Amino acid sequence: MRTKVQWNYFIALTQILCLMAAALVFWNLLHRSPSQDKDIYPYLLSISPNLVKECSQEYRSGKVVSWEDLLAIRSTLSPQETQFLIEQLKNKISFQNLSWGNIPLPTKNLVTRRRDILVHVQYLTPGRYRFPVVGKTWFEDSFGADREGGKRVHEGTDLFAPEGTPIINICGGRIEQLGWNRLGGERVGVRGDDGNYYYYAHLATISSKLVKGKRIEAGEDVGTMGHTGDALTTPDHLHLGIELPNGQWINPYPFLVVWQYWADQRINAAILNLSKDERNLLILSRVGIL
Repeated sequence: MRTKVQWNYFIALTQILCLMAAALVFWNLLHRSPSQDKDIYPYLLSISPNLVKECSQEYRSGKVVSWEDLLAIRSTLSPQETQFLIEQLKNKISFQNLSWGNIPLPTKNLVTRRRDILVHVQYLTPGRYRFPVVGKTWFEDSFGADREGGKRVHEGTDLFAPEGTPIINICGGRIEQLGWNRLGGERVGVRGDDGNYYYYAHLATISSKLVKGKRIEAGEDVGTMGHTGDALTTPDHLHLGIELPNGQWINPYPFLVVWQYWADQRINAAILNLSKDERNLLILSRVGIL
């Protein structure tokens, strides 16, 4: 009888351990960081904002060549190789049917891969993402700089402007974090539709319309510029962080330069559509006469 009881106890214990192991495997699968192709963001971050601006001007002048074709080719090939392919595209030969001439197959494959990245990850596509600060701001590349005497590094970009300057959302998504934390002070965290996490920190105020778990669109109010949290003794600024789905924080600076450029282009286009009297009123308001 005793042996049978021990055996039943052993079976029950084994079943419990198997259930615990299965639960642990399931939990790890559920919470595992999404896979991220390792070449995506190194490529996007390698593209200089100046090249994006040059391609933008060329794209707007004709729009014969697609944006993704143009940027993938110009960011990879020499000017001579670029011109050889661009001329074909302008003659309405599709990317898939291009003649690559003496361009090696590995280089062709690299251009094709980069084109695919630009199609699916649209950080640099005109108008797809919004610049977060409404009004004049100043910022530089401080990603990776020491903080707290080297205890941690800066995982974002600081954008400086007067307290109360409006902050808007970069891209559509859902509110994942809202309210106070020690370092960020009043902060908002948005899980973008692209899967990335957008972190807006040191806000003076948070928009009363925001609700954790609810949707927010690109361009909607996030809050206002401040210096809360560990920025209490610093000039007013927005700390913007971008975290990939795999938990890696990337440098927002090159993207912010591009998004600011797109914002300026929209403003300039809007001004061109104003009447002469409306333009004069805008100029007077900007110089502080009105």
